[in-house]
Amino acid sequence: MKTRKIILPIIFSFVTACLLVSCKDDDQKAFSIFDIAANDLEQVVDKSTNSIEIPVNTTLPESEWQVESTEKWLKADKSISIGDPLINATVEENTADEARTAQIKVHSSIQDYVITVRQFGTYDIAIEGDTQILPTGGKANQFQSGYDIDKSMDGKFTTGTSYEESSNYHSPFGEGNTNFPVILEYFFTDDKEIDYFIYYTRKGNGNFGEVDVYTATISQPSENDYTLQGSYDFKMKNNPSKISFKKGTKPAAVKFVVKSGLNNFASCDEMQFFQNSENNTQEAKLLKVFKDITCTELKEGVTEQDIQELSDKYFIDLAEVIKNNAYSEWEKDFRIREYKAYSDPAVWAEKLITKRYGNQDNLTGIAVEKDDEVIVLVGDTHGYDISLQCIGEEDKGDYVQTAASGSYYILRTGINKFKMENKGQLFVMYNCDLTSHPEPIKIHIPIGSGKVSGFFDLEEHKTDLKYAELISKASDKYFGIRGDKITFYFHRESLLGSTKNEILSAIHLWDDIIGWQQELMGIEDIRPNLFNNHVFAISPEGGYMWASDDRIGFIYTYLDNILLRDKVMEKKDNAWGPAHEIGHIHQGAINWPSSTESSNNIFSNYVLYKLGKYCSRGLEISKLAESYRQKKSWALLGDNGSYKNEDTELHMRMQWQLWNYFHRLGNMPDFFPKLFKELRANPLAAGSPGTAQMQYAKAVCKVADMDMTEFFERWGFFIPEMIMNYEQYGTYMYMVSQQLIDQTKAYMATFSKKVPPIYYLEDRKNGDVGIEDYKVGDVGYYTLFQDNVKITDTPTYQLSGNNITIKNGTQAVAFEIRKDNENGELLDFFNFLSYSIPTTITIDATTKFYAVQADGKRIEMKAE
Repeated sequence: MKTRKIILPIIFSFVTACLLVSCKDDDQKAFSIFDIAANDLEQVVDKSTNSIEIPVNTTLPESEWQVESTEKWLKADKSISIGDPLINATVEENTADEARTAQIKVHSSIQDYVITVRQFGTYDIAIEGDTQILPTGGKANQFQSGYDIDKSMDGKFTTGTSYEESSNYHSPFGEGNTNFPVILEYFFTDDKEIDYFIYYTRKGNGNFGEVDVYTATISQPSENDYTLQGSYDFKMKNNPSKISFKKGTKPAAVKFVVKSGLNNFASCDEMQFFQNSENNTQEAKLLKVFKDITCTELKEGVTEQDIQELSDKYFIDLAEVIKNNAYSEWEKDFRIREYKAYSDPAVWAEKLITKRYGNQDNLTGIAVEKDDEVIVLVGDTHGYDISLQCIGEEDKGDYVQTAASGSYYILRTGINKFKMENKGQLFVMYNCDLTSHPEPIKIHIPIGSGKVSGFFDLEEHKTDLKYAELISKASDKYFGIRGDKITFYFHRESLLGSTKNEILSAIHLWDDIIGWQQELMGIEDIRPNLFNNHVFAISPEGGYMWASDDRIGFIYTYLDNILLRDKVMEKKDNAWGPAHEIGHIHQGAINWPSSTESSNNIFSNYVLYKLGKYCSRGLEISKLAESYRQKKSWALLGDNGSYKNEDTELHMRMQWQLWNYFHRLGNMPDFFPKLFKELRANPLAAGSPGTAQMQYAKAVCKVADMDMTEFFERWGFFIPEMIMNYEQYGTYMYMVSQQLIDQTKAYMATFSKKVPPIYYLEDRKNGDVGIEDYKVGDVGYYTLFQDNVKITDTPTYQLSGNNITIKNGTQAVAFEIRKDNENGELLDFFNFLSYSIPTTITIDATTKFYAVQADGKRIEMKAE
């Protein structure tokens, strides 16, 4: 009995302990986690060697879960050394002509998973497309030896710049040797209908401008046998142009009358003619399985047998991918997209008198290698012409940079197949008249066609967090970032170094810079409803900063200084550089040779004003006085040999004085928008700088409704000048005749209200932030004009040799030295209270000194 009493408690304690241990194990198991997301259980990769990372959400130690692959070509392992646990898988290249499948089996004490990996094969995909109709011959009325019309119909595209690499038609080389019109005729012997032609450019000299296209129905036609099909303007663009003929056209000859071409040449890489395919059996089969020809969704009720009946291995495998939802979200986001329409930048550059914005608005985020075969499945194009462009790099000798344009591939609704001519990223070209209300076009670039590298779109992706995710996954050398008005296409590594986790402040800042400049241009009724292209910014590996048609460039080593707003605000020049280059895009309407490096700075100074930290830039009034004393004309003001035969730092103040008076002072807050509109309606004669200079001055008077004679006189506009070979981005005859001056002054005299002396206006004070170490003057600050300050003090002066000191002069906007009286010859002017009069000025009994009031009244100063 006693023994029993001892044993029972021992047994009870043992059972209790076991139960406690069991409960503890159950509790640990209940609170442990092992999870793989459902959308990671299906993986699809192309034929090449691939790496896959699959996140695992777990609290289990490494020893309590395992992975194994079912096939040798798929290797899988755990990775838990850095960050969150992952399954790393390596897929070997598939050289077979069909897809293959393997599994990664994942075992744990909580949950088992099977991850299916499908790898596409090496397919020989035959595509049923439109029928090309080959010419049997042709002739040109002029050509360069070795570049006759036969080179435009030999099926060979130009691959380089050397003669051996060239296979294109070209008009005679040499300036002035091409005589327009250039006439190209193509002949056909078969009685076949031609539905459309594609003109492929050689991407350079000779790109067609205005062209008339004729057809004839008899062989060996005379001029009278041709019928006009249409007149077109190809805008001398690099991209190919597709033109459709009237239904039922069966020409024996097609004639192109080229009336203009880039740099006064005419050239054609290939001219191809096509007949539409009426019955595409391949696409008909696909539409039995897929909801539409983009092949992104299966029809309801489609069976495995239906899929196998497609017969084409590639599309069978693609159907399996879609059926099993095997695209990762990463692949799906960039391979299947709806692309919106954008305006034609060439059309709007002409209308707005600007450089061309980029046409790379529709990024795909897909990178390709040279000779890659790419399948593009295009939905309903709604009757619009679209194409694919592959933007690669161009060699500048000692460095490379993103090319202005690349190889183009015309897209049609249905299946498209291309062999890539160069390495780069793909962009969809969908450019048209936006008043036609174009709908988005759905495009699928399926697995196996290029590599997804991704891009960031402000409207779609929205946050810095998403940007950080996307750029961390990217693999291409360049990464695209699309804002509202700017597209960055910069070195990915440079972006990771300067903006790894943050991009929104950069996008918003650059969008603002462009938006502020567009404010001055007066396009509020045009942007974005009619014109919605982006400025395309690249990061060359040499040079510094520049602007041209199609793109602007900022050397990749400087990106850290000009992207994020905080960085930009650290130095005045960090904001100035981008604003200056973007200003080059927008300056056309107000620019003429002698102003090309300064008229854009109305935009640069406006950007500084809007940013609010730094004062404006440019030389002080005393530098204008130096040129005035030397009787220098506008073109020669200041140190005109400093850069591009122009003293940009002095010239830029002229436009900025106008902005301050009309905008900042509220006298006409829409002055510059109105001026731009006036000069778009009545463009400057940019090829004749002297004439353009006077046209500009008259336009300012017209918009201001004011006699601006004194203003432009002070800025050297009315000094006769003849420069036979003036060089500034071209060679011009710069002539300002006395007759032209008299005509301009006579026009200005018709305005009754005279401009105040705003040529003395200064918006800076000594010591302002960004003023550097120079002095701008003591009087003439813009508030004197704003408040129309009257001189109520009694200004006096004291001379000591050639040094003059002014007392009681702070209400003046400037001081003048004149001969005889207030209307006498102006000898000099200054805006300092203490000034050293140049020794070239004779001071005698006829010399008078005046304080100039904001309204232009001159008050004679008395000597002390």
